[in-house]
Amino acid sequence: MDFFRRKYGKCLIWAVCALAAACGLIWLSRSETGFAQWYAEYLFPVFPNTIGRVLSVLPFSVYEFVLYALISGFLGFLAVLLWNLFRCRTRAKRLASGFFRLLLWGAPAVFLMLTLTCTINYGRTSFGEAAGYEMRDSSADELEQLCEELAAQVNEYASQIPVNGEGGLSLESIDLSGKTKAAMRQLGEKYPSLSGYYPNPKGVAFSWGMSHLRLTGMFSPFTIEANYNRNIPDYEIPYTVCHELAHLKGWIREDEAGFIAYLACRESQEPTLQYSGTLNALSYAMNALYNAGRRESYARIYDSLPPQAKIDYRVSNRYWKQFETKVAEVSNTLNDSYLKANAQSDGVQSYGRMVDLMLAERRSR
Repeated sequence: MDFFRRKYGKCLIWAVCALAAACGLIWLSRSETGFAQWYAEYLFPVFPNTIGRVLSVLPFSVYEFVLYALISGFLGFLAVLLWNLFRCRTRAKRLASGFFRLLLWGAPAVFLMLTLTCTINYGRTSFGEAAGYEMRDSSADELEQLCEELAAQVNEYASQIPVNGEGGLSLESIDLSGKTKAAMRQLGEKYPSLSGYYPNPKGVAFSWGMSHLRLTGMFSPFTIEANYNRNIPDYEIPYTVCHELAHLKGWIREDEAGFIAYLACRESQEPTLQYSGTLNALSYAMNALYNAGRRESYARIYDSLPPQAKIDYRVSNRYWKQFETKVAEVSNTLNDSYLKANAQSDGVQSYGRMVDLMLAERRSR
């Protein structure tokens, strides 16, 4: 025991202190002290304004690069360790000891960083409450009216968007980064928590892998980047980028980030963003309408959509169909567990609660 303490003593002290600090911060964020809201307003913005700003100038996802480097390094370490197990047991022991020391330093640091840039913000005041919305149960009639309004808006925007060879939305001529950041900054004029600096969103090079995990986007809490899947259907991309940018402002809950993305797209002056945000929002509302038993209304509203929207929905269904694999199931299960661990008791079903926010915002107009 003394040998272990002498060899790894400093590492153990750091690990205990870092884990204790992280757990204490999480406890504070879940308490009724208002700590999480204070942190979201005054301390969290330091991260996107420092780390996010510095890494924003790089044209690639640093988070993606770091992940590949870590995976390659770990595989390389295993190969060297196995080789030395047969060649030199003493060297193998030194390698294993060094790796364990590195783990004692690194794992608590990762957990603490995740706590500071992500987990604490789960405890902040909800977006609906901060915006002054009346959050309550809504009738099926209200939901149907919302779907009708969204469908009418999709019809309006569809006539203004560029189309691709299949007839759906095309983003080839759009400055995606500039337009999405401008939309978020514009929304920040109405909701101060969304104002200020936004780093550039980054398309992931290995987007095929993200699709296998059924991920359209990913906020990196370690490099403060908004990453998105470049391979998904075009109509999903602007909405996804705004969703990830919302995370960069400390709105970590998925239903809130999705709702913010819808508002940013809808309120922008760019038809492609308006179309993307509204069509994505409509899919959530229509699913809720179908589950509410309004099957005839669902069919009627779907039939009212313009050809572009129906094509985009069909392309999306066809695209995601090919990734219905065991890997996707595991990814979904892990995501569900992560959300529940962070006080989103509905798990992945919290994505559907975005409809409640849309209904509340509709009532507030």
